[in-house]
Amino acid sequence: MKKYFFYVIILLYIIVFCLGFINKESDNMTSNNLDETLSYGIDQIPEDLEKVTNLSKRHEDIICAVSKGLVSEDQDNKIIPSLASEVIKDSEGIQYEFKIRDDIFWSDGSKITTEDIVVFFKELLKEEDEQNIQALLQVYGAKKFKEGKVVFENGVAIKGTDNSVIIRLNKKEDNFLSELTKPQYRLRKYLIMWRNIRENYDTLVYSGDYKINSINKNKITLKRSVISNDVNISNINIVNDDSVEVSMASYEVSERDLVINPPESELNKLAEGKKLITIPESKGTYLFINSKENSIPIQGRREIYNNICKAIEAYKNLNNNEFDLAEGSFFREDKKDLTKLQARKVFSNKEGSWNKPEVLTLLCKDNNENKILCRNIQEWFRENTNITVKYSLVKEEFEDEELKNRYDMILINNEANINNKQSFYSNFQEYLTEGQKSILEKIKTNEKKYDYSSLEESLFDNYNIVPLVFYNENIAISNKISELKLDGNGNVDFATLK
Repeated sequence: MKKYFFYVIILLYIIVFCLGFINKESDNMTSNNLDETLSYGIDQIPEDLEKVTNLSKRHEDIICAVSKGLVSEDQDNKIIPSLASEVIKDSEGIQYEFKIRDDIFWSDGSKITTEDIVVFFKELLKEEDEQNIQALLQVYGAKKFKEGKVVFENGVAIKGTDNSVIIRLNKKEDNFLSELTKPQYRLRKYLIMWRNIRENYDTLVYSGDYKINSINKNKITLKRSVISNDVNISNINIVNDDSVEVSMASYEVSERDLVINPPESELNKLAEGKKLITIPESKGTYLFINSKENSIPIQGRREIYNNICKAIEAYKNLNNNEFDLAEGSFFREDKKDLTKLQARKVFSNKEGSWNKPEVLTLLCKDNNENKILCRNIQEWFRENTNITVKYSLVKEEFEDEELKNRYDMILINNEANINNKQSFYSNFQEYLTEGQKSILEKIKTNEKKYDYSSLEESLFDNYNIVPLVFYNENIAISNKISELKLDGNGNVDFATLK
């Protein structure tokens, strides 16, 4: 009997010992599961995800989470294969062969085929607005198909083989691959059903790391797809917050894990607490100085520019994360060219006299970034000069050419993508002198080589369009997050969430 009790006691000891490990493991699993659900706010839950025309960056994030493209672009603008395993470009730079991976699946487990991708491009050509698919319209026959003049299967140079999608362009386009990384080119099945995503989300299949699990006017929940091994977070709740201030208030009580571009008043505190991720953007702001037939001479334009740079620098010294000073560079990447920057600095410091006005007027589009710049420029001039700066923030009226002509200065927001200089300088078209327009047209017609240096030097040396700042994307993060990045298009890269 004693022997029996001895064995019972030993058995009970072993069971208790093992349960201790099981409880510890269970506790760890519970903790990990809690950490795998993240929440952040946007200003409106979208109903229509078919076209990107009316979508914000944060709406585009949803498309990026649930869909993948042939290629993607990281924050350093490096093109990375995604659904494609390899991209082969011919010697002329006209034909692209995308080798499709054999381990890619829809969220229901069915295999993604080259036919699926070809059909998607056909639907995208039919449904998406032209301004959003300019790269696709460079494909041979695509524009004619969009206009209803040819049949897609016979007239458009997008073909699928067993393991490749082959696309042939009308002519060489250096930015073609970069354009294909944008959200609108991410693979979606039955594209027209995305027009009413709230009604159709549960009948769709998704090519991305996440699927839409639920959606209403207040919240959309993304759930990690069973076919995904690339993301760490199981669930993402995207909540309707009326403003970034509301998101920030929820963040303070641990109800939000991300706040995109928190209020400027919070940036320094977040940075000091190591709760802020600051990511360089390609977005910049530029100053147009209206000479009005030389009513502001070059020395005046030079001095105005120098003073505005001083005003912005003074603000940056107090708010370090919001933007970076352009320091004479039209592109962020050009700030590494110290020789060019030093030459421009010397040129900018030339002294001279001119009849200074009592008032300078400044016009810009009504957005938060411009509002901050205008306010601080005005204050700096009041405190450091005898010139009063009066500014106007306008919305639709900003396109009024007659209105622009009445102002001394205009702030121009532009996408400063060094890989797409043609688009960048074309956005300045209405502000160029006749001579500068002629330079731009000559560059555009020279298909073999694009050299914008002469145009850039003309803009800077005449101080009619000069660079001010390059913006940063700031993201407040909770204790759950140790890493997060944006892709080359400014969308959240959910695969980097840790």
